[in-house]
Amino acid sequence: MRTALIIMAAALRGAAALAKLPLERFSVAPMMDYTDRHFRHLFRLLSRESVLYTEMVTANTLVDDTGAPRHGSGDRWLAHDDHEDKTILQLGGSSPKVLGAATELAMAHHSYAGVNLNCGCPSERVAGAGCFGAALMRDPDQVASCVKAMHRHAPVSVKCRIGVVDSVRDLSDDEDELYTSLARFVETVSREGVSRFIVHARVAVLSGLSPDANRKVPQIMPGIVQRLQSEFPALEIVTNGEVNSVDDVLARSTGLQGAMVGRDACRRPWHYAVVDEEVFGAANPVKSRRALLDAYAHYCDRAEVELAHDGYSPRRAVLKPALTLFHGDAGAGAFKRTIDALHKDASLSAGGVLRAAAEHVPGAVLDAAPGERAVVRREAAAA
Repeated sequence: MRTALIIMAAALRGAAALAKLPLERFSVAPMMDYTDRHFRHLFRLLSRESVLYTEMVTANTLVDDTGAPRHGSGDRWLAHDDHEDKTILQLGGSSPKVLGAATELAMAHHSYAGVNLNCGCPSERVAGAGCFGAALMRDPDQVASCVKAMHRHAPVSVKCRIGVVDSVRDLSDDEDELYTSLARFVETVSREGVSRFIVHARVAVLSGLSPDANRKVPQIMPGIVQRLQSEFPALEIVTNGEVNSVDDVLARSTGLQGAMVGRDACRRPWHYAVVDEEVFGAANPVKSRRALLDAYAHYCDRAEVELAHDGYSPRRAVLKPALTLFHGDAGAGAFKRTIDALHKDASLSAGGVLRAAAEHVPGAVLDAAPGERAVVRREAAAA
């Protein structure tokens, strides 16, 4: 029996070494409190081709310092459904042993297309006390050891910044200096089998700035990312930072593997319903928001039953991704207000709440095709 298990484990490691990450012309960034399994399900209904990232899961949440599982197969953090097999798990941590064990656990029990190591989060809680995230960019050899351990079990990518400094006063606009440090990091890490880097085109400030300010205060320098691709043509480079529309994706990804969108995908998900056609040249999978809501409402009804446990109801969590589906369109406010008013109504299922809220959205908006601006009469909009 033990011999059979050893052979099986070796086969899995071999398969991991041969597996490739999915094409990443367009992806949605890993975002805490946003890109949970429900948001990803909604977005997958919008796009079959997009690469979607989980929220960051700390490796030590899944396994202890010896590599032993803390919570069985980790379903609470890892369970998901993606029939397109284009979801990437992002892990946070700095211990090769722990990261390797967490990757092995995730890939043994859950069907992820790959695993990403977080080397870009500037949060003081992560990069400071946690000693991982963006702080890891200062130790390329340690990162190389981490990805080596992870790569035994899955294809691995790294998400990073163009550089890292201690405080705002240390910020520099010397692109050559920043590039030299970034290139050294990428060269060192890529030796251990990492061929894809998702690079946020800003420097990370480790102290004195909130995560939100870290997305605004440091200067955006996309030229450094372009230079990285031109000088490392064998690698796949994806750009991130200030990519806030499909047009931005097309413009910023020129010469690169692709572009990654952040919070804008959560703020107005319907804007990205054209991604499959405009970025990948494939058919858009959903024809209208009416059709999208119908499909997502069925998911909500199923998830509300399957994920409830010990007095916990996932209702708020499954409804949250739909709140911004009508951002900027007539009926958006009424749709959100109705969900807020009805979400505790025990006579309605979660899907029933969405269907009731949709009644307050003009038909022209519900039936508009992806990329089509609905024309709504003033009285209909007011209703």
